[in-house]
Amino acid sequence: MSAQSKKLDAPLFAAQILVAAGIFLTEQAAPLGISGGVLYVIPVLLGLLANNRKLVYLGAALGTLLTIAGYPLSPQAEEPWEAIVNIINRSLAVFIIWVAAVLCLLQNRTSGRAVAIRSELEERVRQRTIELNESNARLTRETNYVQLSKDIAVTANETHTNETHTLEKTLETCLQQICARANWSVGHVYIPATPTSSWLNPTKIWYMKNPKQFAAFRKISEATIMGPGEGLPGRVFASGLPAWIIDVTKDPNFPRAKHAENIGIKAGLAFPILNGQQVAGVMEFFSAQAAEPDQEMMEVMAQVGTQLGRVVERQQAKEAIQDSNERLRKLYHRLELIREEERTRIAREVHDELAQILTTLKLELSLFDKKLLKQHPSLRTDTQMMLELIDNTVQSAKKLATELRPPILDDLGLQEAVEWQGREFEKRTGIRFHFDNGGEGIVLDTKRSTTVFRIFQETLTNILRHARAKNIDATMSENNDTITLQVCDDGIGIKPEQVSNVKSLGLLGMRERALVWGGKVVIESADDQGTTVTIEIQRD
Repeated sequence: MSAQSKKLDAPLFAAQILVAAGIFLTEQAAPLGISGGVLYVIPVLLGLLANNRKLVYLGAALGTLLTIAGYPLSPQAEEPWEAIVNIINRSLAVFIIWVAAVLCLLQNRTSGRAVAIRSELEERVRQRTIELNESNARLTRETNYVQLSKDIAVTANETHTNETHTLEKTLETCLQQICARANWSVGHVYIPATPTSSWLNPTKIWYMKNPKQFAAFRKISEATIMGPGEGLPGRVFASGLPAWIIDVTKDPNFPRAKHAENIGIKAGLAFPILNGQQVAGVMEFFSAQAAEPDQEMMEVMAQVGTQLGRVVERQQAKEAIQDSNERLRKLYHRLELIREEERTRIAREVHDELAQILTTLKLELSLFDKKLLKQHPSLRTDTQMMLELIDNTVQSAKKLATELRPPILDDLGLQEAVEWQGREFEKRTGIRFHFDNGGEGIVLDTKRSTTVFRIFQETLTNILRHARAKNIDATMSENNDTITLQVCDDGIGIKPEQVSNVKSLGLLGMRERALVWGGKVVIESADDQGTTVTIEIQRD
């Protein structure tokens, strides 16, 4: 029983005595048999009111003693039967007092048990509430981690499927998602100086809940390079495992804290971005308050680092493919230039040297033919045949030189070369050709003119081989430094899968030729509705 309960019992005990004394005096003053001691139940009830078993016993004992003591002190009965009634009444009073006492004790025990049961239930409810709150907090945390993993997976997939999502954009989005889900105030990324380097360079990829608050820390970080095991990023880079710092201002291996009196951060977490066994980067996070390590969070961050490692791996593979494609494209362009130079050289040699030799041979043979006319007329038939063969060879040489490198392309320009080639194609195939140069004097350098002309030649070849066309319409125009040559035919068309087929080397070569100069080749077609080839190339 507490000290406060004891203070409450003393007044009630005094009240019991006063009430008992009052009842005793009243009983002595009252006529015989008026109370009979029944009123002594009141002290017992006072003990019940105090919820004190001792007071209940004391009240019952006091009432019993005073009831018995009151018999000789009360007025004497005049009749014998009155005395008997008095004794019976007092006996009943004592019985009632103790019955009341027993009932009070039972009530006290029941109340005590009820209080104990209620306290036990309240304690169980309190414990259960604590457990539920902890379970709810744990469930909320786990839900956040699961959602974070999903968000990272979605972001990684967008990087893989969307060409506009760069690795830097992906890492920035992941920083924001991790800070939002795990309640970090600052997020930053360190990456190796080179894929094989053991030094980490700071990036400008950040997330800060309050940029002004952490401006000094950002400035220091962007000027700090980390070596192996140096600082939080360095130790993660060296170990390949997540690391947690409770308070960076008290950590001896956190050099950035020494550059300013207050850098605005306390707790820190970092984890590696793993590309297989290689650390491709380190993500670090900070809060403004110190915090104890959260092992579950570190495990989740390790999984996130593995997910991001796959993104880095895909990005590096994509960059390697792009680099390889670019090198192949440059090689292709170089081969085309060499082939065009070789064509030009051979065309010049055929046109100049071979034609000159044939012309000289024809002159010498003509002189020889004249001599045979007088001395051996029968041999003139052979010499005439030889002269005719020389003439045909000269024409073939000129034709070969023209096909290798049309002089008109160098002398008169692209528009005239396209129109000439179209007319020659019409003469050779019977397919009508119409050309609209837009009335503009389009001037283009030799290399770009050659590219457009060769793509145009390939287009005419494809029309002859596959289109079954009867008419060709070509249009050349210039708009905002973009030269456009559009060729339309009325043939059977080409299927979309054929346009995008990697085995269509002719179409692929046309696109690659234009791509070298920042241009493109667009092919549009429908079944039995002809095909439109649009060649666009930048002037500069």
